[in-house]
Amino acid sequence: MELRQLKYFITVAESLHFGRAAESLHLSQPALSKQIQALEESLEVQLFERTKHWVRLTIAGQKFLETARRILREVEEGIQVTRQVAGGAMGRLRIGFTEATLFSLAPDMVRTYREQYPQVELILTSGGTETHVEALRTHQIDVGFVYLPIREPSLSIHPLLEEVYIAALPASHRLARQKEIMLQSLATEPLVFYPRSLAPVMYADFIKCCEQAGFVPNVVQEAELAQTRLGLAAAGVGITFVLSDMQNLSAKGIVYRSLIGAFPTLKLALAWRQNETSPVVHECIKLLKTIKYCSVSN
Repeated sequence: MELRQLKYFITVAESLHFGRAAESLHLSQPALSKQIQALEESLEVQLFERTKHWVRLTIAGQKFLETARRILREVEEGIQVTRQVAGGAMGRLRIGFTEATLFSLAPDMVRTYREQYPQVELILTSGGTETHVEALRTHQIDVGFVYLPIREPSLSIHPLLEEVYIAALPASHRLARQKEIMLQSLATEPLVFYPRSLAPVMYADFIKCCEQAGFVPNVVQEAELAQTRLGLAAAGVGITFVLSDMQNLSAKGIVYRSLIGAFPTLKLALAWRQNETSPVVHECIKLLKTIKYCSVSN
């Protein structure tokens, strides 16, 4: 049995006339009759009763008409789904955001992506660069927002923008009266920063910048999450630092101030596996590269 034979059968069944059916199918009547006969032989069932004057479906033919229509409908739907999957318009996509991008880039990016690819299931996670690199390596995510530099030859990298830090401190702090804070002003202040183990390069750059400003930073506590550091700052434990996009995150009792002086910045980039074959992932990368990301500066 062939799919074209199902189409021929449905056309004859709907018109109950071999001549008209053959004409609509652009076949000769003998060729159409031969195909219907071949279909009946493959099914070992008579589908039509026919004389020189009329044609009608047998009871078996009536039942098979329902089956034939369902088969062709499912085949057509399957073809459409296959084309959508092959074109990256259907499937599943797992994206890893950094904490800052989850609040800044994610809302607009996700909205744009869903408008263009409504049939792709999006799974969003958050984490640090090392977490995303490992998740990409072990196929737990498909695309990750990361901070450079990255030394992982199995990944493709596309730089996006450079992000800067701002100070976060209690509204009651004496430095909160200033619109901008000199880095040197933090020389005697208790500070809350990233754990050294989480971002060793960033931590070393931070220490170096403070030393170049003439002091050794007094890091009294370390915390991985910006929200945790903001909570500690609000509690008066110490002044902390967050990426400038995080100031959109409301934190009770906290004010944000720009920093004057050399301070580490972070270069945000997209990362994905070099050997990635998923059309969904490649369509996502293509879209993310076209989005205009606003660079942040003091």
